[in-house]
Amino acid sequence: MSTKFHMIEYIHEGPKALARTFDSNAKAIETLVGSMRERGINRLIVSGVGSSHTASMMAWPLMRYHVPFEVDVIPSTEFVYYGSRLIGPQTAVVVVSRSGERGWVVDAMKDAIGRGALGVAMTGVADSLLAQQAQVTLLTAEGPEITFPKTKSVLACAGLLMLLGLTLAERSDTEAVTRRQELLKTPALAEAVLPAAEDVIRNLMAELSKHSTVFMGGTGSNYGVALEGGVKLQETAYVTTLSDHTGNVFHGALGPLDKTWLIMPLIHRADLKLSLQLLRLVRKFGAHSFSIVEPGLELEGLSDHVLTLPNRADPLMAALCYLPPVQLLTYYWTIARGMNPDEPSVMRDMLDAMLPAGREEPELRSA
Repeated sequence: MSTKFHMIEYIHEGPKALARTFDSNAKAIETLVGSMRERGINRLIVSGVGSSHTASMMAWPLMRYHVPFEVDVIPSTEFVYYGSRLIGPQTAVVVVSRSGERGWVVDAMKDAIGRGALGVAMTGVADSLLAQQAQVTLLTAEGPEITFPKTKSVLACAGLLMLLGLTLAERSDTEAVTRRQELLKTPALAEAVLPAAEDVIRNLMAELSKHSTVFMGGTGSNYGVALEGGVKLQETAYVTTLSDHTGNVFHGALGPLDKTWLIMPLIHRADLKLSLQLLRLVRKFGAHSFSIVEPGLELEGLSDHVLTLPNRADPLMAALCYLPPVQLLTYYWTIARGMNPDEPSVMRDMLDAMLPAGREEPELRSA
């Protein structure tokens, strides 16, 4: 694909990056889980910031369902509140960071190991500060990502966390065995999403980009996708975006709805009834809607615009198929606003706030 922007190339590389990450970590995941069992780990904490946090939230529903002990997702910036109570020798802490250079994630890893926990880095950079601090490193395989807004690494991290959760499941958990088989097929499903989704989003962008405020909602693993949509649309396209569980729009966002709002439910069969209730209210209050939906669901003509995915997906793993269209939406909305999706104008200020002194994003390091 020919373009001067890297972001669109990386979105299209995402499914292959996910497949490579599964393949390259198969043995490492098994070894890690064996070590956790030998050590008697009885609590797992997953931590990150920004898109690493949203990737963790995509995987959390599946991990809570299948991991036979407590799983918590804690932003690295909030570790200070929970360490003394939740972290000890029988805790494993997986700190997620594509670059491995954010000061907050490095501090979280140091704190976890200092309290006796097993510290695991999930990162795309083998020589990062995070990897240097960790006792175990799971290296994602997305390759270079010379953009501030990350895309393929988010898909890779979410999928790898799901694989870890399913590998931690009890050996008697036959449902987890089946889900693991299905998870390893998701790169092909995500790949199939891209062509049709890109056509729909490009054709609708003139209409969608008229809106000044977006609400994106999802349930199950799609709640994490909604959170990621909020991160990306705001840091890249500078569009005010609220992200929440689909049901929470009934308790806050209804009041200000008008024609300037775009409501985006991420709909699968498990939340169809709830999403239809939302769409009826959206229409009543004069806002507009753009639904991303799995095939075979009838929206009763309630959504102004619909993107139908080519395949159905397990609600606990659906994020891996719903995420690429949200990334495409972000890219084309940013282009429609005449902005550079690779380097938001506030990028340098954000990096200066997040990186330790003397450190740099891996792809931005001086040769």
